[in-house]
Amino acid sequence: MMLKKLNSASNNPQPMSNSHKVAYAWLALVLLFVAMLAKQWMWSAHSPIETNILKLLPINEQNPVVEQAFESLSGNLSNKVVFAITANDDAIYTAAGQLETSLANTGLFKDVVGKVSADQQQLWASYYFKNRFQQLTPQQRERLQRAPQDQVQLVVQSVYNPFSGVTGTELSSDPFLLFRDYLSQLTQNSSAFTIDNGFLSADHQGSKYLLVTATLKDSPYSLSAQKGVPKILAIEHSLSEQFQAKTLHTGVLFYAEFGTQSAKSEISTIGLFSLLGVIVLVIGVFRSAMPLLLAILSISVGLLSALALTTLIFGRIHLFSLVFGASLIGVSIDYAFHYLTERLAAGQEWDSRQGLKHIFIAITMGLATSLIGYLGMLIAPFPGLQQLALFSSIGLIAAYVTVVAWYPILAAKPSVSRTLPGKLLWQKWLTLWSKKPVKYALPILCLLVSLVPLLHLQYNDDIRQLQAMPENLKQQEQFIAQLSGKASSQQMLVVTAANDEALLQRLESLEPTLNRWQGNGTIKGYQDLSQYISSASRQKQSHQLIEHLYHTQAGALSKALSLTDTPHVLQPFAPVSLQDYLGHVVSEPTRFLYVGNIENSVASVVLLNELHHPKQVKAFVSTQADISYLNKAEEISSLFAKYRVKVVELLLAALSVIALILVKRYGFRHTVKILLPSVIACLAGLAAALTISASLNLFNLLALILIIGIGIDYTLFFAEKSRSPSTLLAITLSAMTTLLSFGLLSLSQTHAIHSFGITVLCGIFVAWLLSPLAITQKDQ
Repeated sequence: MMLKKLNSASNNPQPMSNSHKVAYAWLALVLLFVAMLAKQWMWSAHSPIETNILKLLPINEQNPVVEQAFESLSGNLSNKVVFAITANDDAIYTAAGQLETSLANTGLFKDVVGKVSADQQQLWASYYFKNRFQQLTPQQRERLQRAPQDQVQLVVQSVYNPFSGVTGTELSSDPFLLFRDYLSQLTQNSSAFTIDNGFLSADHQGSKYLLVTATLKDSPYSLSAQKGVPKILAIEHSLSEQFQAKTLHTGVLFYAEFGTQSAKSEISTIGLFSLLGVIVLVIGVFRSAMPLLLAILSISVGLLSALALTTLIFGRIHLFSLVFGASLIGVSIDYAFHYLTERLAAGQEWDSRQGLKHIFIAITMGLATSLIGYLGMLIAPFPGLQQLALFSSIGLIAAYVTVVAWYPILAAKPSVSRTLPGKLLWQKWLTLWSKKPVKYALPILCLLVSLVPLLHLQYNDDIRQLQAMPENLKQQEQFIAQLSGKASSQQMLVVTAANDEALLQRLESLEPTLNRWQGNGTIKGYQDLSQYISSASRQKQSHQLIEHLYHTQAGALSKALSLTDTPHVLQPFAPVSLQDYLGHVVSEPTRFLYVGNIENSVASVVLLNELHHPKQVKAFVSTQADISYLNKAEEISSLFAKYRVKVVELLLAALSVIALILVKRYGFRHTVKILLPSVIACLAGLAAALTISASLNLFNLLALILIIGIGIDYTLFFAEKSRSPSTLLAITLSAMTTLLSFGLLSLSQTHAIHSFGITVLCGIFVAWLLSPLAITQKDQ
């Protein structure tokens, strides 16, 4: 249809004029964008949609070791999915077995671990048993150094205790019972679960829970993995009906899937209702199919171009950008409205090229002022802001070029002659603005009302505002953490050393500090590699202590227990390296603690559970060159605070550049009138968000860029076209579509998007309300 229109327009007295060449050139570019989009979205092996919220955030350039440690840790943990199942009596084991089998059959997981086979249990036990002469708990080491004879007394007490479960076989292989205590502490360090009928089991409030874990084949942020969530829920529902079993689950997969579904819902809601709003407004005002088709054309070209080029540049497009992009519908339509209202006002005297000429300077300067704000965000090394800025800028440029290149050809025919809708109302409103009490009192009133909430200004930079966290998922995560005794920790230490042996020794040297923190309530607990594998030097020390124990206390033990043979050490010292341990199946639950080679060194993390006094930890870390403190949520929150300041600086710089451009054309006094409504609108938007949410964040300030860009558009049209009712109609239509788009954003479940929407919603309304302030005195 587009080609047909362009070809039919070639019958114009000036065929293939420059404007036609521009139209065909733009058509060729749009077709190229459509082809790119088809390749990216339909024939690509991987989905171009990014759902990982962390991909929006800047990389920690100050400390690459810490950043790689976080990437390694989050990569290892994010692919894990954990299930806890409970049921009555023996049905629990059947239900857990069926859960394991059903999960494996979904094809979503690399492996599913439920029932641990006897062979695997034997493999774990034999690994530690083989190395029993060089592994001791801290308490055992201290006892053997201080008073080795006390170990004999402990063995005697255990043997004669009917509940200890010591057998003759165990006593012959481990006469001093060192291995059982070591294995007990090892299990306690790993989790609160014990082996029951082959399953990891824990009791909670009189109910038994069995653990089933799984590792995803794909990233939890991939759409292919997230499509499996309904299958998992169906499996859990089936177990509930068949065994009356209750299944709880946790993992990044479920949060990511919830975020994706929320974003998709918001995109479709915002997009659909914005489009419906445009349709109702265009049909109601223009009462013709042609303006509606042209409006939809501008929107479609803007969104398609933005999608194609943003995906090309970034490789993938984030759902967060798509949510904001859906609201672009309400902004990209502005240029179309100004052209179409100009056509409606002209009636039978319409000249499509003259019509474009009348609005060309205003829409061009409006686009320029919007782009100054948007493109300024590209300077910041913040992937989320860069992508959002690029998406919005490309969408606006494409919508603008569509109007300039195609509308004079496609809308060459005059509209049916009729009175401009609401013309009397627009004239009365403009007449009201010519009165000084209104012209001065209304802006001052808006300013004062806005300043009152801003007197109690406070910010909340918490990263968790980026993602909606459903209560049921949080409750399940907390329950499983309580059940296992291991809560997921955001606070950790990153320890580096020259090699693996030095790393283990450094971790061991931290034990007194970590134990002191645990004792004084700074942390509830900690987890590190040295709890599971000792350094070679400590293994040697432990072996020597055990040898000394056997040499000095074997006789006393034989006499106390009436043994026929005197116990002796059965194997020589053979140290186990860290790589040996990591290569064995027993290390699987703790492998994530090892980061590996970074910057010519090796690194590991120490998880700090329930850190209550971070200042104490930070003070200690500041004195250690080889230790870094990592709290990703806190780090990003502080970055948000820093970028808040940068966004304010960017806004001031953008306003300064815009002011310089405007002063050259309009003079200083008129420029102040053009800018003042947008500045007051920014304050009003912040005041509204502060009143509703009690605090502001980075996204409220980002909304100001949009308010300034759109608000200056409104005043520029009055500066160019003065008291034209058609100008006020076009601005009103633009404001209504923008208010609809961002009003829907304000309903988002994600606080960051919600606060962005509230700020723009109120700001744009005030910008529209005060826009006639830009009418100059000579036009009164």
